[in-house]
Amino acid sequence: MKNLTQTLRQTVIVPSFRLAMLLALSGLMSLAAQAQEATESSPETENRAEPSAEPLEAEKDKSTQPLPEPGTAPGFDLKPSPSPEPSKKEKKAKDETLRIRGRLQGGWQLTADSNTGSFSDNFYLRRARIDGRWTPLDWAKVVLEIQLSLNGVEARDVYGQIKLNSWLDLTLGHFKKPFSRLRMMSPYDLVIPQRGLLDENAVANTKYGGFGARDIGMMLSGDVEGPTLYQDPLKFTYALGAFNNLPTESNYHRDIVARAQLRLFKGLVVAANSSFKFYEESSNLKSVALYGGDIKWELDPFRLQIEGAFGDNVNTNTRLWGAHALASYDIALSPLAELAPWAAEWTLVPALMFEVFDPDVAANDDMDLRLAAALNLDINPQVRLTLGVDKVWADITATNSALPDPIRVQLQTQLRF
Repeated sequence: MKNLTQTLRQTVIVPSFRLAMLLALSGLMSLAAQAQEATESSPETENRAEPSAEPLEAEKDKSTQPLPEPGTAPGFDLKPSPSPEPSKKEKKAKDETLRIRGRLQGGWQLTADSNTGSFSDNFYLRRARIDGRWTPLDWAKVVLEIQLSLNGVEARDVYGQIKLNSWLDLTLGHFKKPFSRLRMMSPYDLVIPQRGLLDENAVANTKYGGFGARDIGMMLSGDVEGPTLYQDPLKFTYALGAFNNLPTESNYHRDIVARAQLRLFKGLVVAANSSFKFYEESSNLKSVALYGGDIKWELDPFRLQIEGAFGDNVNTNTRLWGAHALASYDIALSPLAELAPWAAEWTLVPALMFEVFDPDVAANDDMDLRLAAALNLDINPQVRLTLGVDKVWADITATNSALPDPIRVQLQTQLRF
Protein backbone atom coordinates (compact mmCIF):
# COMPACT_ATOMS: atom_id res chain seq x y z
CA MET A 1 0.00 0.00 0.00
CA LYS A 2 2.83 2.34 0.86
CA ASN A 3 4.59 1.59 -2.39
CA LEU A 4 1.37 2.23 -4.32
CA THR A 5 0.96 5.69 -2.73
CA GLN A 6 4.54 6.70 -3.55
CA THR A 7 4.13 5.50 -7.10
CA LEU A 8 0.91 7.59 -7.58
CA ARG A 9 2.58 10.66 -6.08
CA GLN A 10 5.54 10.44 -8.41
CA THR A 11 3.67 9.49 -11.58
CA VAL A 12 0.34 11.43 -11.32
CA ILE A 13 0.01 14.01 -8.52
CA VAL A 14 3.39 15.79 -8.75
CA PRO A 15 3.44 16.08 -12.57
CA SER A 16 -0.22 17.32 -12.57
CA PHE A 17 0.52 19.97 -9.93
CA ARG A 18 3.60 21.17 -11.87
CA LEU A 19 1.57 21.33 -15.10
CA ALA A 20 -1.18 23.43 -13.39
CA MET A 21 1.36 25.88 -12.01
CA LEU A 22 2.97 26.29 -15.45
CA LEU A 23 -0.43 26.97 -17.07
CA ALA A 24 -1.37 29.55 -14.41
CA LEU A 25 1.95 31.33 -14.74
CA SER A 26 1.61 31.38 -18.52
CA GLY A 27 -1.89 32.90 -18.26
CA LEU A 28 -0.76 35.67 -15.90
CA MET A 29 2.16 36.57 -18.23
CA SER A 30 -0.23 36.73 -21.17
CA LEU A 31 -2.65 39.07 -19.31
CA ALA A 32 0.24 41.33 -18.27
CA ALA A 33 1.45 41.61 -21.86
CA GLN A 34 -2.06 42.53 -23.08
CA ALA A 35 -2.41 45.22 -20.39
CA GLN A 36 0.98 46.70 -21.35
CA GLU A 37 -0.05 46.88 -25.01
CA ALA A 38 -3.36 48.58 -24.11
CA THR A 39 -1.57 51.12 -21.93
CA GLU A 40 0.97 52.00 -24.63
CA SER A 41 -1.77 52.39 -27.27
CA SER A 42 -4.07 54.60 -25.04
CA PRO A 43 -4.19 58.27 -26.24
CA GLU A 44 -4.48 59.47 -22.67
CA THR A 45 -1.23 57.65 -21.81
CA GLU A 46 0.53 59.13 -24.82
CA ASN A 47 -0.52 62.66 -23.90
CA ARG A 48 0.15 62.29 -20.20
CA ALA A 49 3.13 64.29 -18.92
CA GLU A 50 6.01 62.42 -17.38
CA PRO A 51 6.10 62.73 -13.60
CA SER A 52 8.60 65.21 -12.29
CA ALA A 53 11.63 63.85 -10.55
CA GLU A 54 11.22 66.53 -7.90
CA PRO A 55 8.30 66.09 -5.48
CA LEU A 56 5.61 68.84 -5.57
CA GLU A 57 5.62 71.46 -2.84
CA ALA A 58 2.12 70.35 -1.80
CA GLU A 59 3.38 66.79 -1.43
CA LYS A 60 6.29 68.02 0.65
CA ASP A 61 3.93 69.98 2.90
CA LYS A 62 1.55 67.06 3.12
CA SER A 63 4.34 64.72 4.15
CA THR A 64 5.23 67.00 7.04
CA GLN A 65 1.63 67.55 8.20
CA PRO A 66 0.39 65.55 11.21
CA LEU A 67 -2.07 62.75 10.64
CA PRO A 68 -5.75 63.70 11.06
CA GLU A 69 -7.42 62.86 14.31
CA PRO A 70 -9.49 59.71 14.40
CA GLY A 71 -13.01 60.32 13.10
CA THR A 72 -12.02 63.50 11.16
CA ALA A 73 -10.44 62.03 8.04
CA PRO A 74 -12.46 62.33 4.80
CA GLY A 75 -14.82 59.41 4.46
CA PHE A 76 -14.52 58.48 8.12
CA ASP A 77 -16.83 61.01 9.79
CA LEU A 78 -18.15 59.13 12.80
CA LYS A 79 -20.55 61.98 13.78
CA PRO A 80 -24.18 61.48 12.77
CA SER A 81 -25.25 63.46 9.68
CA PRO A 82 -27.58 66.40 10.47
CA SER A 83 -31.20 66.08 9.41
CA PRO A 84 -32.05 67.92 6.17
CA GLU A 85 -33.50 71.39 6.65
CA PRO A 86 -37.28 71.38 5.98
CA SER A 87 -38.45 73.43 3.00
CA LYS A 88 -40.45 76.65 3.34
CA LYS A 89 -43.57 74.80 2.21
CA GLU A 90 -43.05 72.12 4.88
CA LYS A 91 -42.45 74.77 7.55
CA LYS A 92 -45.57 76.65 6.53
CA ALA A 93 -47.65 73.47 6.52
CA LYS A 94 -46.40 72.63 10.01
CA ASP A 95 -47.06 76.15 11.28
CA GLU A 96 -50.54 76.20 9.73
CA THR A 97 -51.63 73.04 11.56
CA LEU A 98 -52.82 75.27 14.41
CA ARG A 99 -52.82 79.03 13.95
CA ILE A 100 -54.13 81.52 16.49
CA ARG A 101 -53.98 85.26 15.88
CA GLY A 102 -55.53 88.53 16.99
CA ARG A 103 -56.42 91.67 15.05
CA LEU A 104 -57.49 95.12 16.12
CA GLN A 105 -58.66 98.31 14.38
CA GLY A 106 -59.22 101.61 16.15
CA GLY A 107 -58.61 105.30 15.82
CA TRP A 108 -60.01 108.81 15.77
CA GLN A 109 -62.75 110.17 13.50
CA LEU A 110 -63.90 113.67 12.62
CA THR A 111 -67.29 114.18 10.90
CA ALA A 112 -68.57 117.48 9.50
CA ASP A 113 -71.70 118.25 7.45
CA SER A 114 -72.05 121.36 5.33
CA ASN A 115 -75.85 121.03 4.93
CA THR A 116 -76.76 120.59 8.59
CA GLY A 117 -73.78 122.43 10.08
CA SER A 118 -73.11 119.55 12.49
CA PHE A 119 -69.62 118.75 13.71
CA SER A 120 -68.37 115.89 15.88
CA ASP A 121 -65.30 113.84 16.62
CA ASN A 122 -64.73 110.67 18.60
CA PHE A 123 -62.36 107.82 19.27
CA TYR A 124 -63.55 104.42 18.12
CA LEU A 125 -62.68 100.75 18.29
CA ARG A 126 -64.03 99.29 15.07
CA ARG A 127 -62.86 95.69 15.39
CA ALA A 128 -61.14 93.51 17.97
CA ARG A 129 -61.04 89.90 16.89
CA ILE A 130 -59.35 86.63 17.76
CA ASP A 131 -59.43 83.74 15.35
CA GLY A 132 -58.08 80.23 15.29
CA ARG A 133 -57.57 77.83 12.42
CA TRP A 134 -56.95 74.13 12.97
CA THR A 135 -55.91 71.85 10.09
CA PRO A 136 -55.62 68.37 11.62
CA LEU A 137 -55.51 66.70 8.19
CA ASP A 138 -54.66 67.79 4.67
CA TRP A 139 -58.34 67.54 3.73
CA ALA A 140 -59.98 69.03 6.85
CA LYS A 141 -60.01 72.51 8.39
CA VAL A 142 -61.89 74.14 11.28
CA VAL A 143 -62.13 77.94 11.68
CA LEU A 144 -63.36 79.93 14.69
CA GLU A 145 -63.36 83.74 14.80
CA ILE A 146 -64.88 85.79 17.61
CA GLN A 147 -65.28 89.54 17.98
CA LEU A 148 -64.81 91.22 21.33
CA SER A 149 -66.85 94.28 22.28
CA LEU A 150 -68.18 96.10 25.33
CA ASN A 151 -71.44 94.17 24.89
CA GLY A 152 -69.77 90.77 25.05
CA VAL A 153 -68.45 88.20 22.60
CA GLU A 154 -69.89 87.70 19.12
CA ALA A 155 -69.16 84.74 16.86
CA ARG A 156 -68.12 85.74 13.35
CA ASP A 157 -66.75 82.77 11.41
CA VAL A 158 -67.59 79.33 12.80
CA TYR A 159 -67.25 76.65 10.16
CA GLY A 160 -65.60 73.46 9.04
CA GLN A 161 -64.27 72.70 5.58
CA ILE A 162 -63.64 69.31 4.01
CA LYS A 163 -61.78 68.75 0.73
CA LEU A 164 -63.72 66.01 -1.06
CA ASN A 165 -61.28 65.92 -3.98
CA SER A 166 -58.89 68.22 -5.85
CA TRP A 167 -61.68 70.37 -7.29
CA LEU A 168 -64.46 70.17 -4.67
CA ASP A 169 -64.65 71.53 -1.09
CA LEU A 170 -67.59 71.31 1.30
CA THR A 171 -68.03 74.11 3.86
CA LEU A 172 -70.56 73.97 6.71
CA GLY A 173 -71.24 76.57 9.40
CA HIS A 174 -71.49 80.34 9.78
CA PHE A 175 -69.50 82.33 7.20
CA LYS A 176 -69.72 84.96 4.45
CA LYS A 177 -71.80 84.31 1.37
CA PRO A 178 -69.73 84.24 -1.85
CA PHE A 179 -70.99 87.57 -3.22
CA SER A 180 -68.94 90.72 -3.99
CA ARG A 181 -65.15 90.71 -4.01
CA LEU A 182 -65.08 93.79 -1.77
CA ARG A 183 -67.31 92.10 0.83
CA MET A 184 -65.32 88.84 0.79
CA MET A 185 -62.06 90.68 1.43
CA SER A 186 -60.85 90.81 5.01
CA PRO A 187 -61.33 94.29 6.54
CA TYR A 188 -57.66 94.15 7.48
CA ASP A 189 -56.71 94.03 3.79
CA LEU A 190 -58.80 97.07 2.79
CA VAL A 191 -56.81 100.11 1.66
CA ILE A 192 -59.93 102.31 2.13
CA PRO A 193 -61.37 101.99 5.68
CA GLN A 194 -65.04 101.95 4.56
CA ARG A 195 -66.40 99.59 1.89
CA GLY A 196 -68.97 102.08 0.67
CA LEU A 197 -72.62 102.72 -0.24
CA LEU A 198 -73.49 99.59 -2.24
CA ASP A 199 -72.02 97.36 0.43
CA GLU A 200 -73.75 99.25 3.25
CA ASN A 201 -77.22 99.32 1.67
CA ALA A 202 -77.44 95.93 -0.08
CA VAL A 203 -74.50 93.54 0.15
CA ALA A 204 -73.74 93.69 3.88
CA ASN A 205 -77.15 94.51 5.26
CA THR A 206 -80.86 94.79 4.50
CA LYS A 207 -83.84 94.37 6.79
CA TYR A 208 -83.84 90.71 5.74
CA GLY A 209 -80.11 90.08 5.84
CA GLY A 210 -77.41 91.16 3.43
CA PHE A 211 -77.00 89.56 0.01
CA GLY A 212 -73.37 88.83 0.90
CA ALA A 213 -73.39 88.91 4.71
CA ARG A 214 -72.60 86.06 7.10
CA ASP A 215 -75.30 83.45 7.64
CA ILE A 216 -75.58 79.78 8.51
CA GLY A 217 -75.32 77.52 5.51
CA MET A 218 -73.61 74.97 3.33
CA MET A 219 -71.39 75.71 0.33
CA LEU A 220 -69.70 73.72 -2.42
CA SER A 221 -66.64 75.36 -3.93
CA GLY A 222 -63.43 74.61 -5.76
CA ASP A 223 -61.18 75.52 -8.67
CA VAL A 224 -60.05 73.88 -11.91
CA GLU A 225 -57.10 74.82 -14.10
CA GLY A 226 -57.43 74.94 -17.87
CA PRO A 227 -55.18 75.51 -20.88
CA THR A 228 -52.64 78.32 -21.08
CA LEU A 229 -53.64 81.22 -23.29
CA TYR A 230 -51.07 83.77 -22.11
CA GLN A 231 -48.24 83.18 -19.61
CA ASP A 232 -50.32 81.26 -17.05
CA PRO A 233 -53.01 78.56 -17.27
CA LEU A 234 -56.63 79.59 -16.99
CA LYS A 235 -58.11 79.02 -13.55
CA PHE A 236 -61.84 78.67 -12.98
CA THR A 237 -63.12 79.10 -9.41
CA TYR A 238 -66.71 78.51 -8.38
CA ALA A 239 -68.92 78.57 -5.26
CA LEU A 240 -72.55 77.58 -4.73
CA GLY A 241 -74.24 77.84 -1.34
CA ALA A 242 -77.56 77.78 0.49
CA PHE A 243 -78.04 79.85 3.67
CA ASN A 244 -80.61 80.87 6.25
CA ASN A 245 -80.87 83.35 9.11
CA LEU A 246 -79.65 82.67 12.64
CA PRO A 247 -82.19 80.99 14.96
CA THR A 248 -82.11 84.05 17.23
CA GLU A 249 -83.11 86.41 14.41
CA SER A 250 -86.76 87.22 13.68
CA ASN A 251 -86.24 88.35 10.06
CA TYR A 252 -86.80 84.99 8.38
CA HIS A 253 -84.91 84.62 5.11
CA ARG A 254 -83.30 82.00 2.89
CA ASP A 255 -80.54 82.69 0.35
CA ILE A 256 -79.11 80.81 -2.62
CA VAL A 257 -75.82 82.36 -3.74
CA ALA A 258 -73.53 81.49 -6.65
CA ARG A 259 -70.21 82.93 -7.80
CA ALA A 260 -67.93 82.09 -10.73
CA GLN A 261 -64.59 83.68 -11.50
CA LEU A 262 -61.97 83.15 -14.17
CA ARG A 263 -58.28 84.01 -13.97
CA LEU A 264 -57.25 84.83 -17.52
CA PHE A 265 -53.60 85.14 -16.55
CA LYS A 266 -51.62 86.11 -13.48
CA GLY A 267 -52.99 89.38 -12.14
CA LEU A 268 -56.25 89.56 -14.14
CA VAL A 269 -59.43 87.98 -12.74
CA VAL A 270 -63.04 88.50 -13.86
CA ALA A 271 -66.03 87.28 -11.85
CA ALA A 272 -69.83 87.21 -11.77
CA ASN A 273 -72.14 86.45 -8.83
CA SER A 274 -75.84 86.30 -8.03
CA SER A 275 -77.84 86.07 -4.82
CA PHE A 276 -81.49 85.03 -4.57
CA LYS A 277 -83.28 85.86 -1.33
CA PHE A 278 -86.60 84.48 -0.04
CA TYR A 279 -88.30 86.10 2.95
CA GLU A 280 -91.66 86.45 4.66
CA GLU A 281 -93.41 89.80 4.88
CA SER A 282 -96.99 90.20 6.11
CA SER A 283 -97.36 86.41 5.98
CA ASN A 284 -96.45 86.44 2.29
CA LEU A 285 -93.38 84.71 0.83
CA LYS A 286 -91.41 87.06 -1.39
CA SER A 287 -88.31 86.64 -3.51
CA VAL A 288 -85.70 89.18 -4.62
CA ALA A 289 -82.34 89.00 -6.35
CA LEU A 290 -79.09 90.90 -6.73
CA TYR A 291 -76.65 90.37 -9.60
CA GLY A 292 -73.09 91.62 -9.74
CA GLY A 293 -69.65 91.32 -11.26
CA ASP A 294 -66.11 92.48 -10.64
CA ILE A 295 -62.70 92.75 -12.27
CA LYS A 296 -59.37 92.63 -10.45
CA TRP A 297 -56.17 93.67 -12.18
CA GLU A 298 -52.83 93.54 -10.39
CA LEU A 299 -49.66 94.73 -12.09
CA ASP A 300 -47.26 95.19 -9.20
CA PRO A 301 -47.06 97.67 -7.66
CA PHE A 302 -50.36 98.92 -9.17
CA ARG A 303 -53.79 97.43 -8.32
CA LEU A 304 -57.21 98.17 -9.78
CA GLN A 305 -60.58 96.76 -8.79
CA ILE A 306 -63.89 97.53 -10.51
CA GLU A 307 -67.19 96.20 -9.21
CA GLY A 308 -70.89 96.74 -9.82
CA ALA A 309 -74.30 95.26 -8.97
CA PHE A 310 -77.97 95.75 -9.79
CA GLY A 311 -81.18 94.19 -8.53
CA ASP A 312 -83.87 94.57 -5.88
CA ASN A 313 -83.71 97.04 -3.02
CA VAL A 314 -85.23 95.05 -0.15
CA ASN A 315 -85.46 98.09 2.12
CA THR A 316 -87.60 100.22 -0.24
CA ASN A 317 -89.13 97.62 -2.61
CA THR A 318 -87.51 99.33 -5.58
CA ARG A 319 -84.68 98.52 -8.00
CA LEU A 320 -81.11 99.66 -7.30
CA TRP A 321 -77.70 99.74 -8.91
CA GLY A 322 -74.26 100.75 -7.84
CA ALA A 323 -70.63 100.60 -8.96
CA HIS A 324 -67.18 101.58 -7.77
CA ALA A 325 -63.55 101.72 -8.90
CA LEU A 326 -60.72 101.29 -6.43
CA ALA A 327 -57.04 101.89 -7.27
CA SER A 328 -53.91 101.67 -5.14
CA TYR A 329 -50.13 101.79 -5.60
CA ASP A 330 -47.39 100.32 -3.39
CA ILE A 331 -44.33 102.51 -2.82
CA ALA A 332 -41.49 100.71 -1.06
CA LEU A 333 -39.46 103.00 1.18
CA SER A 334 -36.43 100.68 1.22
CA PRO A 335 -34.35 103.19 -0.85
CA LEU A 336 -34.41 105.43 2.23
CA ALA A 337 -32.77 102.73 4.36
CA GLU A 338 -29.37 104.48 4.28
CA LEU A 339 -30.87 107.66 5.72
CA ALA A 340 -33.43 105.93 7.94
CA PRO A 341 -32.57 102.26 8.62
CA TRP A 342 -35.74 101.83 10.69
CA ALA A 343 -37.80 102.49 7.53
CA ALA A 344 -36.25 99.70 5.47
CA GLU A 345 -39.43 97.56 5.58
CA TRP A 346 -41.91 100.41 5.32
CA THR A 347 -44.36 100.62 2.41
CA LEU A 348 -46.54 103.59 1.51
CA VAL A 349 -49.88 102.70 -0.13
CA PRO A 350 -51.95 105.60 -1.48
CA ALA A 351 -55.49 104.59 -2.55
CA LEU A 352 -58.44 106.26 -4.26
CA MET A 353 -62.05 105.04 -4.53
CA PHE A 354 -64.89 106.49 -6.64
CA GLU A 355 -68.46 105.21 -6.21
CA VAL A 356 -71.95 105.80 -7.60
CA PHE A 357 -75.10 104.43 -5.96
CA ASP A 358 -78.74 104.76 -7.01
CA PRO A 359 -81.22 103.28 -4.48
CA ASP A 360 -84.21 103.70 -6.85
CA VAL A 361 -83.73 103.38 -10.57
CA ALA A 362 -87.23 104.74 -11.28
CA ALA A 363 -86.55 108.02 -9.47
CA ASN A 364 -84.48 110.70 -11.18
CA ASP A 365 -83.15 112.71 -8.24
CA ASP A 366 -81.75 110.29 -5.67
CA MET A 367 -78.31 109.28 -6.96
CA ASP A 368 -75.46 109.38 -4.44
CA LEU A 369 -71.82 110.04 -5.22
CA ARG A 370 -68.88 109.08 -3.02
CA LEU A 371 -65.18 109.84 -3.21
CA ALA A 372 -62.69 108.39 -0.74
CA ALA A 373 -58.92 108.61 -0.45
CA ALA A 374 -56.45 107.10 1.99
CA LEU A 375 -52.75 107.06 2.67
CA ASN A 376 -51.62 103.80 4.30
CA LEU A 377 -48.24 103.29 5.94
CA ASP A 378 -47.35 99.62 6.40
CA ILE A 379 -44.60 99.62 9.00
CA ASN A 380 -44.43 95.83 8.83
CA PRO A 381 -46.93 93.02 8.12
CA GLN A 382 -48.37 93.49 11.63
CA VAL A 383 -48.82 97.29 11.83
CA ARG A 384 -50.62 99.70 9.47
CA LEU A 385 -51.40 103.40 9.98
CA THR A 386 -54.11 104.98 7.80
CA LEU A 387 -55.13 108.56 7.15
CA GLY A 388 -58.41 108.58 5.25
CA VAL A 389 -60.88 111.14 3.88
CA ASP A 390 -64.39 110.04 2.84
CA LYS A 391 -66.94 112.37 1.22
CA VAL A 392 -70.56 111.53 0.20
CA TRP A 393 -72.80 113.77 -1.89
CA ALA A 394 -76.41 112.62 -1.35
CA ASP A 395 -79.04 113.16 -4.07
CA ILE A 396 -76.40 114.59 -6.36
CA THR A 397 -78.93 114.85 -9.21
CA ALA A 398 -81.54 116.75 -7.17
CA THR A 399 -81.93 120.50 -7.58
CA ASN A 400 -82.02 121.06 -3.82
CA SER A 401 -81.23 118.50 -1.15
CA ALA A 402 -81.51 118.86 2.60
CA LEU A 403 -80.11 115.40 3.27
CA PRO A 404 -76.89 115.08 5.30
CA ASP A 405 -73.82 115.73 3.20
CA PRO A 406 -71.00 114.60 5.49
CA ILE A 407 -67.26 114.50 5.12
CA ARG A 408 -65.33 112.08 7.33
CA VAL A 409 -61.65 112.23 8.28
CA GLN A 410 -60.12 109.18 9.95
CA LEU A 411 -56.81 108.37 11.56
CA GLN A 412 -56.75 104.62 12.07
CA THR A 413 -54.32 102.11 13.55
CA GLN A 414 -54.39 98.44 12.65
CA LEU A 415 -52.56 95.73 14.56
CA ARG A 416 -52.08 92.01 13.90
CA PHE A 417 -50.59 89.72 16.51
